[in-house]
Amino acid sequence: MSEAKRALITGVTGQDGSYMAQQLLDKGYEVHGVVRRSSTFNRSRIDHLHHDEHIPGRNLHLHYGDVTDAARMQQLVREIHPHEVYNLAAQSHVRVSFDEPGYTAQATG
Repeated sequence: MSEAKRALITGVTGQDGSYMAQQLLDKGYEVHGVVRRSSTFNRSRIDHLHHDEHIPGRNLHLHYGDVTDAARMQQLVREIHPHEVYNLAAQSHVRVSFDEPGYTAQATG
């Protein structure tokens, strides 16, 4: 049997990221998601997908990181060895985007 494909998703707690995670899990992928520490209380979209060694098929693994931290992102890619990377991270709060335009530009790309 071949090894499952591995995907790395930034912005996995967002709407698009959670849908992408679900789609890839349904296709048999091992999915790794990057979450910011500030997103720890905003996981309702992915709680049902999160890895649990007691439940077969739940292969969503979460890693702390921020897309603006190049060293951390490189470390995750080296550790995970993803076959595919989906960059869906963005600054989604309008007020914060105006208050922090520099960070918003870095995070959103």
